[in-house]
Amino acid sequence: DVPGLAHAVLVQTEIPHGRVTEESVRRAAEQVGSASGVLHVLTPLNCPALGQLPHELTFDLPLERRPPLSDLTVQHVGQHLAVVVADTLENAAAAASLFTVDYDVLPAQTTARAVLTEPAAPDEESGRIRHGSYLPDHFVKLDEEKLQDRRGEPPERGRSALRVDARYTTPVNAHYPIELSATIAEWNGEQLTVHDSTRWIAGERTALAAYLGIPEDRIRVLSPLVGGAFGSKSFLWMHVVLCAVAARAVGRPVKLVLTRDQMFTSTGHRPRTEQDVRLIADEDGTIVSTEHHTLTETSTVAHFCEPAGLSTRILYASPHLVVSHRTARINAPTPCFMRGPGEAPGLFALEVAIDELAERARIDPLELRIRNHADADQTSGKPWSGKHLLQCYQEGADRFGWKDRPAVPRSLQRGGVQVGWGMSTATYPGRRMPAGCRVVTDADGHVEFSSATHEVGNGVRTVMTQVAADTAGLPIDRVSFLSGDSAFPAAPYSGASQTTATVGSAVFAAADEWRRRFIAALVGDADSPLFGADPATVDIGTVDPRAAAAYRERLSFSTSSDSGDQSTQAFQSFGAHFCEVEVDEQIGRASVTRWVAVMDCGRVLNPKLARNQVMGGITFGLGMALLEQVPYDDATALPLGEYYLPTHADRPDFDISFLDHPDFHLDPIGVRGIGEIGTCGVPAAIANAIHHATGKRLRDLPITLEDLMIPFEQPGGAA
Repeated sequence: DVPGLAHAVLVQTEIPHGRVTEESVRRAAEQVGSASGVLHVLTPLNCPALGQLPHELTFDLPLERRPPLSDLTVQHVGQHLAVVVADTLENAAAAASLFTVDYDVLPAQTTARAVLTEPAAPDEESGRIRHGSYLPDHFVKLDEEKLQDRRGEPPERGRSALRVDARYTTPVNAHYPIELSATIAEWNGEQLTVHDSTRWIAGERTALAAYLGIPEDRIRVLSPLVGGAFGSKSFLWMHVVLCAVAARAVGRPVKLVLTRDQMFTSTGHRPRTEQDVRLIADEDGTIVSTEHHTLTETSTVAHFCEPAGLSTRILYASPHLVVSHRTARINAPTPCFMRGPGEAPGLFALEVAIDELAERARIDPLELRIRNHADADQTSGKPWSGKHLLQCYQEGADRFGWKDRPAVPRSLQRGGVQVGWGMSTATYPGRRMPAGCRVVTDADGHVEFSSATHEVGNGVRTVMTQVAADTAGLPIDRVSFLSGDSAFPAAPYSGASQTTATVGSAVFAAADEWRRRFIAALVGDADSPLFGADPATVDIGTVDPRAAAAYRERLSFSTSSDSGDQSTQAFQSFGAHFCEVEVDEQIGRASVTRWVAVMDCGRVLNPKLARNQVMGGITFGLGMALLEQVPYDDATALPLGEYYLPTHADRPDFDISFLDHPDFHLDPIGVRGIGEIGTCGVPAAIANAIHHATGKRLRDLPITLEDLMIPFEQPGGAA
């Protein structure tokens, strides 16, 4: 609630590639500028020159190298073209609807396959790729070590009897959080305050400073609560920059909220993948060769690769392995990380291929995975800090009743529909980064911990309060945890399942230091009943916590933690998914009815929140398997239909459990992340269960009713 607020609405382009004519932009701006309540119309013709982001921000992160409104070129449908600012949201929306322009349309490449088969040629005069790329290559074979791998010699010809060689595809997926991306920008002289729905306040401040050409210390970003993200709010998107520019232009605070339609083009997505997997095994099912080649897409203005082959490098023992990734620059919005990035689409391909190999070997799918279990990280050669995947398999199989699974597909029926059982392995890296924490003890002895991290709905503030209270030895009602302010000590973006390990380590260090200082104050104060006591014998639980108020100056400080020692061990979480599906082939409906998941994610700090995270992840993967795709017309790059999501009616019966083996090698509280791994492996488990139910091996997501319906035979035998 900001006094004097004006409202902004984005105008976006409607073609995938070309140029907006200057005269039509000028004409549209004049017409819209005279509409009721309009305060300002920001276009490429009057937008102040914006800076370029530093290379380190755009190399590993999907941040756009083309500043918004920097020219009249069109790189994709939904590119920001103008910002209309008015006194009310209604007036801004009405005026924005009047903003129509003319285009000089150029040929577009809208799929990676099109780039692969018909690469665009450089323009003879400028040397720039004709489809307008702001990056040097239109088709890139990435050579970063983390995305490519080759080891061992291929098996001798004729040695191995079993082979799987298949292509698996995944579509564009949308993040679709409950809360729309929204920003309020407010200038106070040369100081900028941004209220944003983001989970990257520290990085957003850095990127904004680069775009706007001002020092970071003149920007404050606030994001105390985020209503869902899944990756879409982990980076700075262009509407935030434009909101700040618009607010400076009108001299008052400006609020800009993306529409639901604009969320599909403006805050990232999971890109399409085309994955070729080749497995070769001996007759007993021992894998001797693995290849996993990924073709995926990025935009012409950003560098991003969906790392679908990462899990393949480490999951199963394989003497010979080749993993590669190729990324095509296409005329489409910039993709980004999405829940289980790389692992979610990559495990769909790998785990369905493993199921196919088991079928060819006539070995139970679970048994085949056990036979090819990798005892160490094959890529680095390091031992795992803690791996209990075999225990996940065993406990999951027992809880599910896997031993009763018939080997032959189409063996189970219930109520006139086919029933199938499927399983898959789940895995996701354990990560930790540096973070800071501030401690403030108030006049009542209440202790407030704070860090520039984020609450995205997964319970970060709850868990951080638990860690602080438990470590400091205080009642939980005497402790609070604040987040979402760039003025707090720095923390990384909330993603990659790292927040609890990362920020939790900083909170642990701060609370441990607070406890040490409090005890030292008590035993060193002549007026304290504990004066002269041995610090090792002091039990804070017997001390009135309000006594801390007397020492609040020395009990208010900042501290930090590093990323820990990750040089000698490999950190990875593992799990096993087992599911049951019912397939009604008359109407093509697949229903997931029962789910068992057993997770090995280190220590579990809050069992209810942890279970809910995995439950949400499974539901996320269910949507990925059966419902979700952005249906683009490859010729126009325009969406063709609706985007389907799972609802409560699609919820299976969940049986979710954790092994709860602490991993103190990664961090002092023994945790590894939970948010991502719940989705990883889920689409494959469903696809494998559908094969068991129907006998159909489906390799393209999502699996639709057309895939599942039995052919309808007309009288006379014609289909």
